[in-house]
Amino acid sequence: MLVCWNSSSHRGFAQHQTDVSGSHGLTVSVRNQVISPASIAPTIIQGSSMKQLAFLALAIHSTLAFAETTDPLADGLTPFLKAFAGRLDQFDFSGQVETPIDGRPQSISFRLLRYGKDSFDLDVTHQDYAIRLLRRDAATAFILPKHQTVFVGHGKVDESDHLTPDGIIQRLLSNRTTVAMYLPLLQNGNPAGVSALLRSLAKVKYEAESKQWRGGSVKFQFPSRGKLVVDAKGTDVKLSITEDVEVPDDIGDFKNLRVVKLERAELERQLTRGVRRAFEILAPSPVLTNPRDEVRKTSHGKMRWIDGQRVVMLQGTPEQIGTAHGLLLRQEAQACIDSVLYSFGTVHTIRTGRWFRHDLQAAHKRLAPHIPERHQIETRAMATALEMEPSLAEILNVFPELFHCSGFALFGKATKDGKLYHGRVLDYMTTIGLQDSATTFVVHVDGKIPFVNVGYAGFIGSVSGMNARAISLGEMGGRGEGKWDGVPMATLMRRTLEECETLEEVKDLWRKSPRTCEYYYVFADGKTNQAVGVAATPASLEFVKPGQGHPLLGDGIDDAVVLSAGSRLETLRARVKQRYGQFDAKLGQWLMSRPVAMESNLHNVLFVPEDGDLYVANATHKKPAAERPYTKLNLYALLESMKPLRQADATPLEVPPSTWAEKISLSSPKVFAKWLKLANSVEPLEDAAAVGRLERKARDTLNPAEDDSADARECLKGLIWKPEDFQVSVEWKASEHGDAIVRFPSPIESDSPQNDTVSMEWYVARDGAKAKTARSVVVLHESGSNMQVGRLMARGFRENGLHAFLLHLPHYGLRRSGAKRPANADIVTLMRQAIADARRARDAVATLPFVDSSHVSLQGTSLGGFVCATSASLDNAYDSVFVMLAGGNLYDLIQRGKKDTAKVREQLEKAGITDEKLQQMTQIIEPTRITHRLSPKKTWLFSGEYDQVVPIDNALALAKSARLPLEHHVRMATDHYSGFLYLPIILDEMAARITGN
Repeated sequence: MLVCWNSSSHRGFAQHQTDVSGSHGLTVSVRNQVISPASIAPTIIQGSSMKQLAFLALAIHSTLAFAETTDPLADGLTPFLKAFAGRLDQFDFSGQVETPIDGRPQSISFRLLRYGKDSFDLDVTHQDYAIRLLRRDAATAFILPKHQTVFVGHGKVDESDHLTPDGIIQRLLSNRTTVAMYLPLLQNGNPAGVSALLRSLAKVKYEAESKQWRGGSVKFQFPSRGKLVVDAKGTDVKLSITEDVEVPDDIGDFKNLRVVKLERAELERQLTRGVRRAFEILAPSPVLTNPRDEVRKTSHGKMRWIDGQRVVMLQGTPEQIGTAHGLLLRQEAQACIDSVLYSFGTVHTIRTGRWFRHDLQAAHKRLAPHIPERHQIETRAMATALEMEPSLAEILNVFPELFHCSGFALFGKATKDGKLYHGRVLDYMTTIGLQDSATTFVVHVDGKIPFVNVGYAGFIGSVSGMNARAISLGEMGGRGEGKWDGVPMATLMRRTLEECETLEEVKDLWRKSPRTCEYYYVFADGKTNQAVGVAATPASLEFVKPGQGHPLLGDGIDDAVVLSAGSRLETLRARVKQRYGQFDAKLGQWLMSRPVAMESNLHNVLFVPEDGDLYVANATHKKPAAERPYTKLNLYALLESMKPLRQADATPLEVPPSTWAEKISLSSPKVFAKWLKLANSVEPLEDAAAVGRLERKARDTLNPAEDDSADARECLKGLIWKPEDFQVSVEWKASEHGDAIVRFPSPIESDSPQNDTVSMEWYVARDGAKAKTARSVVVLHESGSNMQVGRLMARGFRENGLHAFLLHLPHYGLRRSGAKRPANADIVTLMRQAIADARRARDAVATLPFVDSSHVSLQGTSLGGFVCATSASLDNAYDSVFVMLAGGNLYDLIQRGKKDTAKVREQLEKAGITDEKLQQMTQIIEPTRITHRLSPKKTWLFSGEYDQVVPIDNALALAKSARLPLEHHVRMATDHYSGFLYLPIILDEMAARITGN
């Protein structure tokens, strides 16, 4: 919900802007993007240990934490953080937003008055709508001034979904939105810690000339205490917060408004869950954007992923199918229900002034007599499995489908091979997040025709489907909402799939059934290469044959049925004519591309009913279905795989293991204290030994043990070298990073002398300003040029009392001879060199003063993690090994990884390295060929459950190869770039393993 400026309470704001160094408000200006916690790190690690201790510490230090400091950034944040942290029982938070929507400037005003633990007023006003939400101890009122209507509830509220101010933010934010991932930081972190975090990760700096702070493209300043002004690429936001609040009035009688009485629990549940789902849709977390590729099984049902598509197979009686549906898709169905009933329903109520659930109940009352008993049984069984009211599931399954879609059927002369290709474009409400529940169902009800239904969890009807008799259907919505005295459209579609074997039977079912609203369809029969367009209303039914002209569709096209509207119809017809006679599956998909598909394109399906094939694409939160890859499925193959589903002893639902991640605390005060240390400078060493230049002699102790595996022996041959003496040098205070630079020659030569001298930043363990003897860690950084994460790791190990050595990988840092690393360099040579350098580093470190050589550890992140896993496997020389965000099966990883991995793939393709050549190259440096040589007891792997750069399957491959016990594989609720906000806690855990504490 947007927060806005209250102009009536704070006049003359522009006249009070002052220099940042002496003020406490906040102004933010963004040129290209809005900076937010999500732009720093999308997710956090979940856990609950040390919570009580953390909150005890928080309570003791809360007063000190929010006291004024010498940090103007922290002081400016303080008024807002106090409110977010729940430390203010009363406040007045107001503002105004000016932003372009649909190409025209619009204004939204906002005011939130909190009066105490039970009471608040919320006002939001826009030129097209307005709401007032009044809450007191015994009553809640939801007022829609533009409709002269108020919804009022008295009495008790739901135990979990209610609007009590205390703890409301936690109830409004689930782990399915990125916003929730930073909530603990805002709620429990002190301003100085937040300031340190912004300086460290967002690189926020003060610009004296403009009197503004800048972090990337974000600029901000502090006009006065408790004020925030934002300029975000055409969007202007003014905010204000004060602790001055008057005593609230009681909720009145609303004499001039239409009063609708509701159960208070229902009213507050509607708004709580509606807003919560809205956050998930607007700022989805990796739980939604990158769901786990997992298999779930239960009696009569199984869920699996096929090339990115969720496929659910159901078989049995209606009751058994409904139960399996609910058990397999509990979270996905809940998301669908929340999208429809609560998010869309709340918006519907604001727009119309009618309570959405009342409208659904009225529609269901008229539709229910026309719904087959078997469908009602299935719906009620699903509701029971979902632990929801059966009546609620029933009314949701008649949710009116007001689609704006396109469809076609081409065959005979129109196609390349004469086969029938039936395309279906569903343009509908991606804005309410239905794509989170997208599921392709393969259903075989006892005694009915099996079918495939491209649909949504929690919804048993059909809008796009094909049965095992080669009948395919696609629907396009029209008008006529409110004409409910007939069979629901989605029910009639499903009955067709279950009951009809020929196109004539389909048409006959439509003739005999009472119909609702106004819908258009394409029906097709792959057995006979017949298709027909359909226009259906409660009073009329019209069939449009292939080649037949129509006033709404234009002149006929032989062997083609083409349905759409407006410019989309024109484009679709032009495409059909342009490639007439050439259409196959690939061109059929092209027909459904933009602009035939709208921006709201929820799913596309291309049916080839003769073969039982279908090509499915679903939208994401960022792209419409037409811009997503298609997945090919075959109905008959999927039906064949369903034979075992009736087993009563089917494998129980699989749940990802909960391992060491449970130990990682969400104790924000601890996190902020650590970040404060990592962000602040460390006093220079005063030790007399830490000056000038130091030279040491060293020798390789590389000694790989024999391996029973011929493949491992072959792999080792390409990675090891002949041990030799080498020189180690230390230059103190030689860099702005670390306390010294350590250099030694690489065991593997390249064509660059500068690259062949290995450089390491030494972060010296110390007591105060003096170096101390301690154990050490060699740190291998990520692929980013500035090695930011690697340096944070090194500083963190130093804060934990360990020596840390950040090794610059080949062509990074001081080893780079030009402005950029070499393009399309030989990845094998670079990785071989990196692996060898990391192993030799162990012997170099052992020669240095202050280093306890009895225990030297190796840690690597991302790129460094791959090097770490492989280097540590050479001869097990390192005493502890920590691999972070890396995995195995490099060829598979490069082929399907996203973001950073996709960039590597593109670079290799430009260099002509693909397929067989890529397989040969990656095989040389494949970690899983030798990671069985690691000691499981002293190796830990940290993986992101939602990582798209190094998918969890690749991490699991490495864990399996290394024979890691479950507690040594930390599966974090993060993606590849996240969790770094909580690096201090991860570092503490690693340090504890190294020191034995």
